[in-house]
Amino acid sequence: MKSLYDLCIPRPTIFDPQKRDTVLDLRDLVEGTIDPAQFFEENYITEGMRVLLEHAFRRLEGKSDQGIFKLKQAMGGGKTHNLLALGLLARHPEYRDPVMGTFYHPDPDLGPVQVIAFSGREVDYPYGLWGALAEQMGKLDHFQDHYKPLRAPGQKAWESLFAGKTVLILLDELPPYFQYARSVAIGNSDLAEVTATALSNLLVAIGRPACERVCLVLTDLASSYERGSAQIADVLRDVENETHRSAMTLEPVRLNSDELYHILRKRIFQAWPDEATIEQVAQGYAEALRKARQMDLTGESPEEFASQVVSSYPFHPGIRDLYARFRENPGFQQTRGLIRLMRMVAARLWNTGLAKRKYLIAAHDLDLNDQEIRAEINQINSTLENAIAHDIASEGTAVAEKLDAELGSTDATDAAKLIFMASLANVPNAVLGLSIPEIVAYLCEPGRDISRLKVDVLDRLATQAWYLHSTRDGKLYFRHIQNLNAKLESLVKAYVPDQALQELRDRLKEIFQPQTGWCYQRILVLPAMDEIELEQDRVTLVVVEPYAGGQGLRPELLRFYEDTPWKNRIGILTGSRNTYALLIDVGKRLKAIQHILEELRAEGTPDSDPQMVQARDLADRVRQTFHSAVRETFTNLWYPIANGLMGAGFLMRFEGNRYDGEDQITALLKEKMKFIDRVSGDNFRKMVEMRLFTQQSMKWGEIKRRAATTPAWPWHRPDALDRLKDECLYKDLWREEGGFINKGPFPQPKTTVSIQELSRDDDTGEVRLRVKPVHGDTIYWDVGAEATTASARLEGNELTTRELRLSFLCVDSTGVHETGDPVTWTNRITLKYRIFQDGADKRMELQAAPPAAIRYTTDGSDPKHLGAAYDGPFIIPRGAPLVLAYAERDGIGSEVLRVPIDWERDEDVKIDPVLPAVLRRRLSFQTTQETYQALEIWKRYRAQPAGPTVTIDGGSSQEWVELTTHENKILEVPALRTLLDALRDIQREGQVKLEVTALHFPTGQDLLDWVAHVRTDLQPGEVRQ
Repeated sequence: MKSLYDLCIPRPTIFDPQKRDTVLDLRDLVEGTIDPAQFFEENYITEGMRVLLEHAFRRLEGKSDQGIFKLKQAMGGGKTHNLLALGLLARHPEYRDPVMGTFYHPDPDLGPVQVIAFSGREVDYPYGLWGALAEQMGKLDHFQDHYKPLRAPGQKAWESLFAGKTVLILLDELPPYFQYARSVAIGNSDLAEVTATALSNLLVAIGRPACERVCLVLTDLASSYERGSAQIADVLRDVENETHRSAMTLEPVRLNSDELYHILRKRIFQAWPDEATIEQVAQGYAEALRKARQMDLTGESPEEFASQVVSSYPFHPGIRDLYARFRENPGFQQTRGLIRLMRMVAARLWNTGLAKRKYLIAAHDLDLNDQEIRAEINQINSTLENAIAHDIASEGTAVAEKLDAELGSTDATDAAKLIFMASLANVPNAVLGLSIPEIVAYLCEPGRDISRLKVDVLDRLATQAWYLHSTRDGKLYFRHIQNLNAKLESLVKAYVPDQALQELRDRLKEIFQPQTGWCYQRILVLPAMDEIELEQDRVTLVVVEPYAGGQGLRPELLRFYEDTPWKNRIGILTGSRNTYALLIDVGKRLKAIQHILEELRAEGTPDSDPQMVQARDLADRVRQTFHSAVRETFTNLWYPIANGLMGAGFLMRFEGNRYDGEDQITALLKEKMKFIDRVSGDNFRKMVEMRLFTQQSMKWGEIKRRAATTPAWPWHRPDALDRLKDECLYKDLWREEGGFINKGPFPQPKTTVSIQELSRDDDTGEVRLRVKPVHGDTIYWDVGAEATTASARLEGNELTTRELRLSFLCVDSTGVHETGDPVTWTNRITLKYRIFQDGADKRMELQAAPPAAIRYTTDGSDPKHLGAAYDGPFIIPRGAPLVLAYAERDGIGSEVLRVPIDWERDEDVKIDPVLPAVLRRRLSFQTTQETYQALEIWKRYRAQPAGPTVTIDGGSSQEWVELTTHENKILEVPALRTLLDALRDIQREGQVKLEVTALHFPTGQDLLDWVAHVRTDLQPGEVRQ
């Protein structure tokens, strides 16, 4: 694809500053110094000019009643140029057909037309506007009575001046003239009022038959010289009211159309390629844009863009949109100013040879290091000088220029200049800035690598430029006010190294803070040597400054390691590159951005505010820089081995701007076999016994001390040794005696028996026992003496007895286990009572099971020592508060039975609501629903079941599960429920059945509430308190 240099030929005038900056006005026309051929060679006939030429010539030919035309546009918008074009064609008939032939053929009989003109810049003319026009007609004396003093000619005076003449009147720059004329007093009025009257009379005269071939064209300045423009508007309104004709208002150039490109093209170039060649260039740009769309960098349509290139060539289509933003700036000469600027840009491209590498002239091609272009930009907006100097262009020292030098491209300066052009508007409600997709679309061109534009260019530009801001919708633009980057840099310069060091410590501690604490448990970040203190039971990770003096660790660290007893309790993270200065700088930036964020929050800045958004983005970028610096700095991890410290390469990996230092250090040490996570089972036990637990019997503290002082010992979770100890003690692999741990193998345990009480009848004292051998296979039992091998041999595993004592002996017939001591089982004595009426007296009957001697008291004294012997039902002395009873036989005693006596009511069962109560009643529940309902009720009334037996039958199968506990075994309801759930996991089918021997209540009131809930009656002797 051919370049601009190959396809376009610039006009020589663009390289001559004097010709390039020449501005023609009506004086040049009046004086005849304009070359019509050159003028029309360089000018494009706009739609507004075409309409003006056609209608003006129709008027001069006497074919139209429309004799007054007003050209309205901002300063430099092409008004004067339209006047000049009309004036030249009026004076030079030979140019009419070549220029106008495509849209109008003037009457060949119309010869040269007399052209007279007045420019409002000629404020020093002594005879006023009417005198200037009369003098050009050669009739200065025609208004001789209107000069001293100046007074306005009347309508007839104007008619007689132009009667029968073909005249073109051109009036330019009247608004500034009117503003000046207000300062010139004339009698009780001023020159502005007199001139307005004269102009009004002139316009009325032009509408009369005597002036049918007189055409007047005047210009107005939109949004400039408001008072002068208002006076013109008043004059035109008066004429319309009097003549019923209005001036035709025309816009010389439609600045929002492709006319802008046609004007620029013809003014700047004398030759350009045909449409087919331009189409090739357009498709090259479309392909570049298509690639950007595939990378999801922009949403611009390649086809639409190509179509725009065809219309705008050799200019980039974005120029018009960017120009539209600042063309209304006060003092900017719209079309004229843009032509002048584009002439400078084109001249630079050809003079520097850049045109050989460019395919379109773009907004970012302006050289802000060129003083001429800089001066032109200052006329558009002079407030952005600091932004240019610091961020965009300053002979290689600006932010964008430095980025380009680093990246080896022009992307940063091109992007900055593009954003700058979108930031020049300084009128109210101006559109400012460009979004990132828009920037990408503008910069897409053949040969440019657009893939790195966002991350490598725009993101970095946003963090380094001082005057680049962001709108609420994320558009980037330059302002004259410094942004958060500048504030950040100011804070960074104000911080001392100690402040940065503390910030670094906090951030590094956050990154490497142990969460699980399995590999290391403490962290010291950039400590002084005297701050490093190691502990026996915790591994400390020490993060230290890289050693710039050579490979390895700093000498003072090596000396510290040689001197410490806890050689297996330190890991050192450091590096070999001297990047400490970079870390200090990053530390300052971290502290600065944190300060900025806190300040914005303290001011109540909303999260959606552009400044807050920029601050958060800046914070993210600073954190990324910090992570990069940390990754480059801390590249070696040193850990203990048998003969000293070993270094390992450490590569930090950040995932989604997040880093888990502990996890990555653990993974590296696991790879190096310094950290192990399998710390249970025989392999770990054998390793401990081989390396730490090397004697048959050792104090546990010594074993743990060895783990801390032996560098070859691997690191593991800090509770691993204690957990191993508990596990080995539980399995009887180790034993603890007198503060020492002994390791096996141990002698085989002696035989014994396991006795389980299956059921007991409290009325008779008869008990059903389940007796099982432990470490043996034969059981002997006896009554009244210790069991021997001569005693009775137990057949099966169950035995029913009412004896108070039984002796059991277990024997291992294989001889592996030595016969242990006999085991004595002891029955218990239970007491029951019954109170009944005997006339006016209350009698009490007591019964012990198995039978035993009973003693009792009625005055609250201890029945064991002071009780009377019970020989049958006895009368309870009136007024006695309670009866205490105790039974004993063969040295076996019962619990003291406490029976409160209520003399106010005639009832059998008395409950003290304050004292704890035990209900001795066997309760059974035969379905799953009944069982779980009972648990809920017990929980509500704080009942604790005793001696529970749980059975889950097999349902349709023959399988079943049963759990039996001792009748006095008390369980909390949650614990019992856990047991039920565990059994149901084992046996999923069948009904859950539950049986308990008693319920324990914390107070008698809880028992009474339970009784009321389940609607039952208490029987005498069932409750004990």
